[in-house]
Amino acid sequence: MTKAARQMRKVCGNCRYHNTYEYPEKVFCFVRFGDRKDPAVSILFSCNEWENRLQDCYCLEDYLKRHKKSSK
Repeated sequence: MTKAARQMRKVCGNCRYHNTYEYPEKVFCFVRFGDRKDPAVSILFSCNEWENRLQDCYCLEDYLKRHKKSSK
């Protein structure tokens, strides 16, 4: 999968509303925090408020690398 294709995956690791939490497994979602829901979610979680991030972030890339290594 190319880097451009990964960047467009509709998951929290590619959302503008995330910040690192338990890197790289979980992220802190500011939308869920504002809705008084549990803001710590899997990097692969997705919701209806998803928006593509505006700047480079390596959360999803590092998550995928880690899980690729552990599956060998």
